[in-house]
Amino acid sequence: MPRTPTGGPPPARRRSARRTAALLAGALSAALLSPVAGASPATAAADPSAVRVNQIGYLTGADKIATVVTGASAPLAWELRATADNALVAAGTTRVHGWDRASGDQVHQADFSAVTRAGEYRLTVASAGTSVPFTVGSAPLYPRLGQEGMQYFYFHRMGTPVEAQYLQNGAHAHAALHPGDSSVPCWNNWCGGARLDVAGSWADAGDFGIYPVNHAVSAWTLLNLFERDPAAYGDGSLAVPERGNGRPDIVDEVAYGSRFMAGMLPPAGLASHKVHNHAWSAFPVRDVGAENAMARSAMPPSTNATYAVARTTAQLSRVLRPHDPSRADELWRSARTAWQRAEAQPDVDYATANDAEGGGDYPDTKNSDDRYAAAVELFLTAGARGDTAAAAYRQAVTSSPHYGEVGQFDWQEVAATGTLSLLTVASDLPAADLARMRGALTTFADSVVAGLAAEGYPALIPGGSPYPWGSNSFIANRMLLLGTAHQATGDLRYLRAAHRGMDYLMGTNAMRLSYVTGYGEYAESDLHDRLAWGRYPGTSYPRGWLSGGPNNQDINDPATPKGRPAAKSYAGPGTAPEAWCSKENTVNWNAPLVWVATYLDRTAPLLGARGAPGAR
Repeated sequence: MPRTPTGGPPPARRRSARRTAALLAGALSAALLSPVAGASPATAAADPSAVRVNQIGYLTGADKIATVVTGASAPLAWELRATADNALVAAGTTRVHGWDRASGDQVHQADFSAVTRAGEYRLTVASAGTSVPFTVGSAPLYPRLGQEGMQYFYFHRMGTPVEAQYLQNGAHAHAALHPGDSSVPCWNNWCGGARLDVAGSWADAGDFGIYPVNHAVSAWTLLNLFERDPAAYGDGSLAVPERGNGRPDIVDEVAYGSRFMAGMLPPAGLASHKVHNHAWSAFPVRDVGAENAMARSAMPPSTNATYAVARTTAQLSRVLRPHDPSRADELWRSARTAWQRAEAQPDVDYATANDAEGGGDYPDTKNSDDRYAAAVELFLTAGARGDTAAAAYRQAVTSSPHYGEVGQFDWQEVAATGTLSLLTVASDLPAADLARMRGALTTFADSVVAGLAAEGYPALIPGGSPYPWGSNSFIANRMLLLGTAHQATGDLRYLRAAHRGMDYLMGTNAMRLSYVTGYGEYAESDLHDRLAWGRYPGTSYPRGWLSGGPNNQDINDPATPKGRPAAKSYAGPGTAPEAWCSKENTVNWNAPLVWVATYLDRTAPLLGARGAPGAR
């Protein structure tokens, strides 16, 4: 979340993203340890070449399309040469795209998709330049990115010491942050003198607030990955203290990070909307003891947060039940309690003026999508448990105006998460209803695929609209939807489009930069994170963290540039402390990165088998 520079004025609070989601949906017609080498990294430099490629590479059967920045009005000749001996492998001419509406660049596209011979190459375009080296092959391109992306969550655990043995670099180890969260007072005594036990959480973003509405979509994303692919991160696959306990490691991580959710419920009434300090933390945090000494409270309640508690505890109860029935029962009781309280007060929106300054707002004035998403998780869990309440939850699902809705989602627009759960977990819903949902999913996926044709860079979001705060997460969530559509249909168009979204994140973009730390010759290396920045630049940022990305819709920091095209509204190297609007990292951005990286890794054989050694 945005923070206050030491000694500076308080930043504007994060505002609603509701308009963002509506703009995007309308515009597209609707979705282990890996040590880091080097002790003294420089801040990220941009790729100097005008020939932009995925800096990691391409699967043999994937679309391979470079973006070339050039004002030439006629096609330009290109050559693909092996880096080892400069042998010519392929040649052709570019397609003139012209003005790219998101970046303002004049661009061509060089399509070398026909090349399937494995190797390392550079692409040279006449009068434009030569790309960084990249690979073409059949092996997964990001075999460790899912694991590295999951380490983000352990790195940001609060309430327990973060130990060197589970980190990419032991220098980031530290004592427990905010162990006092086991007994937190309510701001201005709104809960009648009660104290809340909200121990066990992930720091939400660049600060140390915990927010049910943002946590819910993050936990859902990781649990959806597990429910779709239970073997993806089994016991012993991740660097977490719980490995070896007989439970899948991804479930262990979400279970730890979600402990606080049930504790957001006071003895009576709605759940606290958020817990954070009374003032913005120092940047960077070098003294954990001083951070822990800061006053901290549970802010007033909201209906949205209460439904968020209901849906997360219901889904986690369902997933944990085979492994820990007693904990699953506790979570189920919390889910039902949260649902009942939200139903009793369905229209309590968070009052942003009635809280402390040291955290973001996460404002939301529409509750129907939150209710639908919660009803879905309660319905599916009740069905799995044989609970007689399943019929009532089913009615809440099928009578919702959001029933079967699929489209862009984020922390504030969550209806699609409910529908995706219905398409993931078995239930007694009519086959015709589920078929209609799959149809809505593929319709949205088709619109994302079609939208690529209008873009000079493969951003997956429409360049005709502003880029929102966390634009890279909107892209990653659309990649998740494309992956789900591919899984439902087997249509490789969706898988290829998801890979093109990763091309964007890995360097085929207007900022000439991989937005994933540690990935690519020119990769982001300094993000808005109080803990990681405290060791920077002497210690590299961990690999596998996703930057928020360009944002020209809501800028309230001093570093993210204003007045630039959407795709170029991104802060420069070394500015992360002042660049929370574009260089922030968050749980709800890394969660879809993990989902997507895992899916692309596990489906790599589908696009890696085309062609044979010696083929062009």
